[in-house]
Amino acid sequence: MEMDFIKKLVYSYIIGAIGGSLFVWFHMPLPWVLGAVTSLLFYKTIWKQDTASSIPLKNISFALLGVQLGSSFTEDTFQQIGPYIIPYLFFTCFIIAVSLFNGYIVSKWLPVKMDTSMLGSIPGGLSASIALSDSLQSNTVLVTIFHTIRLVAVLFIIPFSATHFFYEGNIVSAELSPSTNTGEWYTIAFLILSYLVAVLLNKKIPAAYVMIPMFTVGILKVIGVPMMSLPDFLFIWAQITLGVYLGNSINIEDLMKAGKYCMIYFGLSVWLIIMSFCLGYVFSQMVDISIATAILSIAPGGLIEMALTAQSVGGDPSIVSSLQMVRLLIVVMIVPIFLQWFFRKMEK
Repeated sequence: MEMDFIKKLVYSYIIGAIGGSLFVWFHMPLPWVLGAVTSLLFYKTIWKQDTASSIPLKNISFALLGVQLGSSFTEDTFQQIGPYIIPYLFFTCFIIAVSLFNGYIVSKWLPVKMDTSMLGSIPGGLSASIALSDSLQSNTVLVTIFHTIRLVAVLFIIPFSATHFFYEGNIVSAELSPSTNTGEWYTIAFLILSYLVAVLLNKKIPAAYVMIPMFTVGILKVIGVPMMSLPDFLFIWAQITLGVYLGNSINIEDLMKAGKYCMIYFGLSVWLIIMSFCLGYVFSQMVDISIATAILSIAPGGLIEMALTAQSVGGDPSIVSSLQMVRLLIVVMIVPIFLQWFFRKMEK
């Protein structure tokens, strides 16, 4: 059984790497992530083959991507996001409120329970939504499917739109930026230590495998510690691993189970993305920030995906990742408390 899993995992990485290479060849956005996702979906759907992903490898890849994002921090990053916090909180809370309201309204004219519909409409926080769904005895399968639909919409619409409409400079991505072996070897110990801390605090801190290495590297860079640069192929491998994990998680069969509901929740996801683009533009006019950085900070996508997209279109990945972290904290810490109160009130 173990050998069968290893065989599937190796095949999944080969298929993912081929897909990523093709996306690089055709200059597609987020090539190593989206290429791996697309190729695995085709592999599973057309050839009816099983794929596999490894949770430990995924966690390591998240830590590497956290290191990559942390490397984009400068001395001004933490000072820069200060003036953005108040307006950003307003816009991101507005997006979350609209998504919950959409889920509530849809549940009124579809045979889907209100709690299931609202939990499936939250912009992000899949693991928190699933845990809350289980505790409330909602339809966890539908919650997972609705989040998968949102994930597919976000993965393929936002990077494509950002690349073609909000491009603001030279592409700076893992596959194109040359390695510079600057820094001291002893700083590798900080990276290993940050990963071990993330392992210990994974269940207490949301997205710990990304957050802790990202802020460890960012803070060390800001205070002037000469961080050792990691080889670029590690970051490419990390992006392929993320693509393999996502491609293995998404199943066309699961999407088909939701039937006609799929298109409705896909439409809600697209509407949320369009609204985030509009709010991002307004946000960029209110504060001194580029349009791409503003839109990707508010967009209802994953922290890693949006920060990598910012990096590829000339935005500021450090600001995007910092602001997306604020949204993530709201989604996983505040939204579940509100929903529990709201559901209890509706039951009464």
